[in-house]
Amino acid sequence: MKHFKLILTSLRIIVGLLFAANVIFMAQLYNSIKERYINDVEQCLSRADQIETVERIIDAGLVGDDEVVWVQIGLQKSDVGSTMDAEELRKLNYSQRFRRVDRQIMSMIAQHLHDGSYADRIGEPDVSKMEEAFRRDLNFSGYYPEEVYIAAPGGTLEYSSDLWQIEYRVNGDLTYFAYISPLTNNILREMGGVIITSAIIALVLTFGFWYLLRVIARQRTIEEMKDDFTNNMTHELKTPIAIAYAANDSLLQFPDPGDEARTKKYLTAALEQLSKLSELVESILAMSMERRKHLAMDKENINLKEFLPKIIEQQKLKAEKTCEISLECQRDAVVEADPTHFSNVIGNLIDNSIKYSGDSVIIAIKADSTGLSVSDNGIGIPEKSLPDIWSKFYRVPHGSKTEVRGYGIGLFYVKSIVDKHGWRIGVVSRQGKGSTFTIKF
Repeated sequence: MKHFKLILTSLRIIVGLLFAANVIFMAQLYNSIKERYINDVEQCLSRADQIETVERIIDAGLVGDDEVVWVQIGLQKSDVGSTMDAEELRKLNYSQRFRRVDRQIMSMIAQHLHDGSYADRIGEPDVSKMEEAFRRDLNFSGYYPEEVYIAAPGGTLEYSSDLWQIEYRVNGDLTYFAYISPLTNNILREMGGVIITSAIIALVLTFGFWYLLRVIARQRTIEEMKDDFTNNMTHELKTPIAIAYAANDSLLQFPDPGDEARTKKYLTAALEQLSKLSELVESILAMSMERRKHLAMDKENINLKEFLPKIIEQQKLKAEKTCEISLECQRDAVVEADPTHFSNVIGNLIDNSIKYSGDSVIIAIKADSTGLSVSDNGIGIPEKSLPDIWSKFYRVPHGSKTEVRGYGIGLFYVKSIVDKHGWRIGVVSRQGKGSTFTIKF
């Protein structure tokens, strides 16, 4: 058990670490996608700036009749690379300028448009036009932020603190600040498959771990009840064996053919204990027979009016206390059942009523062709114990268990036989008021 606890603790730690690692990886993936989105937004902002700047250049009349702003740029071989295989390019560690030449070209165009030759003659930028172009380009790229703002450095702008802030630089100088609503929904949609899959895996692992612990706990409980049953049964077996052995040993060691009363006394004691021993063996065999899943019921039509009184008389003879059992049964009440097992079921219910009652036992049995009930004036069953009374080896806690002999298999056997007949059994009980067991045929 010590190793089991160690393994269980280790499993809990490992599962916890896996969940934590999954959360970290999800956060890293989120940040990676967010960084890519911000790069896309920066490109949209660059294009919006160029559109607004070109419009100002045209409005200032700094172009020819064709209204074309000519831009001359130059690219070095290091910008575009040379024809090599992929592995050589990785070794040379080419920058993003090679992999995304469009970004490099856009940067050169922006540098040209913000060159001093234009800056002094085209006036101040129109932020509203730039915002309009910026929003249009974002929408074209698949982004639809609710709020879009652009501000020049040093300018004032009131905005909510949860907006993304993007800096736009030209020639290394800070030119504009852009503010947009977070694109969280876009990111989560892109991560949707990973999130859903991770959540399902987490739920399956959690359920599996919970179910495993539940099964283990239940097995431990059953094992404890089984040990309790073994201890009780061992004690009960030893007692009749010891008494019968002592009685026979006394007759053998000290024979007295003339003392018939003594001989009868010892033989009667031995017979009673052997009868008790036989009952214990029958209980064990009944439980063993129940475990045979394909146990067949040898059914026949039983007249309850004739069948039940015999069982009642047997239980009265066995009872060690005053016992009053009444029977209310229709004369023509008939049920199809296995006589042996049906007799054991009724016997078990009556025996429980006798054992778990006071000094004076009153039992009422009612039966007809639709069902049978056994009511008593016993100590009753606690409500919290009712769901468990049908479990193997379970005994209802009533203070000291030594007051009432039992092995926790009687009601388990009853429920098993009732189920094999295709019947239903239920119980209504109140502590101190007695119990009523009802079988529906």
